[in-house]
Amino acid sequence: MRQKEMYHHSFEESYREPFGAAPKGSSVSLAIDIHEHFDVTHVILHYILDRTDEGRALEMDLYSEEHHYSSFEATLHLPEEPQLVWYYFEVICSDRSLFYGRHNIFESGEGRVYDHIPPSWQITVYDPEYGTPEWWKNATMYQIFPDRFYSAGEIDSSQAPKSSLLHAHWENDPIYIRNERGEVIRWDFFGGNLKGITEKLDYIASLGVTVIYLNPIFEAESNHRYDTGDYHKVDPLLGTKEDLETLIKEAKKKKIEIMLDGVFSHTGSNSIYFNREGQYESLGAYQSKESTYYPWYTFHNYPDDYDAWWGVGTLPTLNKENQDYQNFLVHNKDSVIKTWQKSGINHWRLDVADELTDDLISQIYRQLKKHDKSSVLLGEVWEDASNKTAYGKRRDYFLGGVLDSVMNYPLRRVMLDFIKGDIDARYVHRRLTTIAEHYPREYFYALMNMLSSHDVERIETMLVEFLPNDWSEETKQEQVIRQIKALSLWLYAFPGIPSLYYGDEAGVTGGADPDNRKPYPWGRENEELLKWYRNIGEWRNTHAAMRTGNWTSLELHEDVYGFERWMMNGMDAFGQKASDERLIYLFNRNLEQKHHVTLQVKKGKWQNLENKKRIFRARNGELKLELKPGECFLLRFMN
Repeated sequence: MRQKEMYHHSFEESYREPFGAAPKGSSVSLAIDIHEHFDVTHVILHYILDRTDEGRALEMDLYSEEHHYSSFEATLHLPEEPQLVWYYFEVICSDRSLFYGRHNIFESGEGRVYDHIPPSWQITVYDPEYGTPEWWKNATMYQIFPDRFYSAGEIDSSQAPKSSLLHAHWENDPIYIRNERGEVIRWDFFGGNLKGITEKLDYIASLGVTVIYLNPIFEAESNHRYDTGDYHKVDPLLGTKEDLETLIKEAKKKKIEIMLDGVFSHTGSNSIYFNREGQYESLGAYQSKESTYYPWYTFHNYPDDYDAWWGVGTLPTLNKENQDYQNFLVHNKDSVIKTWQKSGINHWRLDVADELTDDLISQIYRQLKKHDKSSVLLGEVWEDASNKTAYGKRRDYFLGGVLDSVMNYPLRRVMLDFIKGDIDARYVHRRLTTIAEHYPREYFYALMNMLSSHDVERIETMLVEFLPNDWSEETKQEQVIRQIKALSLWLYAFPGIPSLYYGDEAGVTGGADPDNRKPYPWGRENEELLKWYRNIGEWRNTHAAMRTGNWTSLELHEDVYGFERWMMNGMDAFGQKASDERLIYLFNRNLEQKHHVTLQVKKGKWQNLENKKRIFRARNGELKLELKPGECFLLRFMN
């Protein structure tokens, strides 16, 4: 207990037990300490059921009086329906009423005193019947933007859209050719294809990768292919259905799964379904109200005024509640999902998941699991997915039966803010432990964790921007490599699935789109980084504790963040059999100062995985370490 007027700490089991999310119908014990000078008459636990916004109150019992503090507790019986439950405390004194809640809506942990209703702590009540596939929690991902990875064979220019620009040199930088209104009028292509990915499977496997996530591959007009023209056809520039099936088959031999990007919120205006440009033989929604596809879209002043993604006219929005569209996507014999399941595609990443209804996502989820229980459905979500609200509705992503995983942008944001110096290690500890508290364990260990993606600046470019302008280019490069190693090791040792965006391992740089989608620099790779990523990929596959081991966040110094991963008594974090193992990750973000830290650990030797000759000995339960500027460790307990 801290010496404060009132104290409740949601991370500590003496105040909230069990930690974190809780199964439906279970109970959670909550406690609060209050200093005797308050002259307390009653303590009320207030809680709100998120589904109905119904507020309830429970009087807490006095169970201890010592050291000038009174301790109160109550047992909260959680609802049978999965949802969020919010709670805070009201302290009724002889002369006034006070409230105790968390500091803000983004951080859990300890709270503070208010004279009004405060921000509440969150309990995620989930359905324990649903779990995430075991293989997925152990996976390592490689994300590929197909046009920019590798081209096998000659490019058939006749398969390119009429308005396209084909680069003659793979080393060119990507460009957008726009008109005076800023609209892209010519899309540039480099010719990367599915056969190229198949040819490079040995390379991908050398990085320790077990799942490849492909940005959209279906026929489309643009190079990014988020403007789908035909969901049932592989884009001819990328190859054929048979090329995709060959990739799936050959990847399987190397124990690599394939995940596709599902763009089901909108289509392209140049598509079978909308056909604004009249390039398809179908009768599109734009052409006639009698079109089969007309009810799939929302028109305001037919035909040119219609709902479009972010107002982009080439991306008309689909009506996700239309039954015919749902059947086309999920239920028909030749639905999009069933068609590609027959080709071996079991895993999907849902583009802009917030713009799909939970009901539609659940339909996709059920069809995937019906065909193969090990299928994975991943959603693009940029915020805390446990309490995400979109279009005025709370989303049920992690309550069970909706998604298996989301892209963990909150982790990326915390990592970059820490290395930039905007936040300290204490804040990192609170934010990451809050995520662990909010997410059911099955989902916390299933998050897609990344430093770069096709939607954000590449990590190397961002890190250079954080460094002082007066540093030499050589010094900047040395420091950035050091920081990339520290952040990538953090990612690979953290619960969840580390995702490597193609080319990051080779030193590819890039700012905002399209600069972050440069071609892979074959033959011009940064060998130091490439070797590093192969090493940490091997470590992750070798050490099960890096994948499904228990996790504890370590707050050591404002500049030093760390965490411990461990297996105990032959079990991992999910009660599965595993060899006992302990690992500690540490990172000093300060590029100019060294720091000394002391950890409370088991007595014995700890080995640095990067340099196994570096052995540290813990004495009297303490491990004393010096971290040089920018240095990171991953230590393994030896005995």
